[in-house]
Amino acid sequence: MIKTRNPKFDTAWRILVILSVVIQATLLPLDILFELRFHPWYYFLDLGITLVFLLDFLENIYRYKRIQKHTVFKDIYWDTYSSKKYFIADALAILPYALLFSHPALQLLRMFKWVKVFRTMRFYQIRNIRNTAGISFWYLILGFFLLSHGFTCLWLWIHGFDSGMSNIDNYVQSLYWIITTLTSVGYGDIVPVGNIEMLFTIFLQLFGVGVLAFLVGTVVGIFTKKNPAEQRFIENMEKLRALIHYQHIPKSLENRINDYFTYEWKQKLGYDESELMEALPYGLRIELQLEFKKNVIKDIPLFDCVDDHFIRDIAQYLTPMILTPGDYLFRTGDIAKSMFFVQKGKISVLSADESKQLTILQKGDFMGEIGLFKKVSRTATVKSISYSDVYELQKKEFDKVLKRYPQIAEKLKAKSISREERYI
Repeated sequence: MIKTRNPKFDTAWRILVILSVVIQATLLPLDILFELRFHPWYYFLDLGITLVFLLDFLENIYRYKRIQKHTVFKDIYWDTYSSKKYFIADALAILPYALLFSHPALQLLRMFKWVKVFRTMRFYQIRNIRNTAGISFWYLILGFFLLSHGFTCLWLWIHGFDSGMSNIDNYVQSLYWIITTLTSVGYGDIVPVGNIEMLFTIFLQLFGVGVLAFLVGTVVGIFTKKNPAEQRFIENMEKLRALIHYQHIPKSLENRINDYFTYEWKQKLGYDESELMEALPYGLRIELQLEFKKNVIKDIPLFDCVDDHFIRDIAQYLTPMILTPGDYLFRTGDIAKSMFFVQKGKISVLSADESKQLTILQKGDFMGEIGLFKKVSRTATVKSISYSDVYELQKKEFDKVLKRYPQIAEKLKAKSISREERYI
């Protein structure tokens, strides 16, 4: 295995690199306008950015070499020098052009570092799926700031400076005009003069229409984008609406179906465990199943004598079920072919005639393990009081596992016999 950096340190370093690129991109047009490179602070800042870029360049080379030696990581982590063009882009951005050359245009070579920034942003969106919407929003804000800043400096260069105002006042006035023109048609308080300024204004207005549409569409998409659970809930409700339209369904049944979909959305997050498992390869499926269900199995006294290998094998055969209020899990006299584990909700164990409540099963409880070892009939009726999440383990699947663990099978059988009185 490759020793990776601390995730917090890795995130902090990536943010530092992005901030360095943003600062460079912000100061570069200002340097062209106001000749900032002749100020001492600009030299020190440029040296600091150079150091960050150099360290990032060296670290990326080292990281790329480590990843290429790994049989798994080399097919996953693509935000390294997987192509020579990314290596060249980073190399061109390293030199302190403000210190070595007097012409500010050469500092544009620093902008090749944006290739790394874009790849890092994409990497974060993919690897941090829980925060994708928030990351996209802040990328949008950053992009609009840099776009507005660039047009502001370009307008100052075309329109010229007002000698009666300071550099800061000139910049703020230019920024005001750019924002009003990008987001609307301006207010007419600053009027372009000459063909070049008019052509630039026309371009800016046409470009602003696209920018505004993109901003509105992206922001609306971020805040209204439905998560998979909500999307599934809406699709189910649409199907129910269509079914009601074409078929006569009692109102009580309609309400129960509606309540179930709402429960699935709110409590289960519209998540179908079986569908997810089917989409995964065998190895990952087993690992995920074990993560979901290992605590369920370990908490059962019947299985306190088994090892992790047995738990791993059993976990893949636990099938999720959802019971709605009033649903029967089984009735007295039914053939026992499986046992059940309660994950959530309340389930009532009733006498044969349902006149007496024997007990209430809740999270962590289980029932029916005798049916895994003996061919018997159910001696009680089990009915769900609330919405309940249950795992089912069928006898035929359980037998498959026991054949691979004969010693454990004997221990489990002895334990089940000693507990049989509970189900009289």
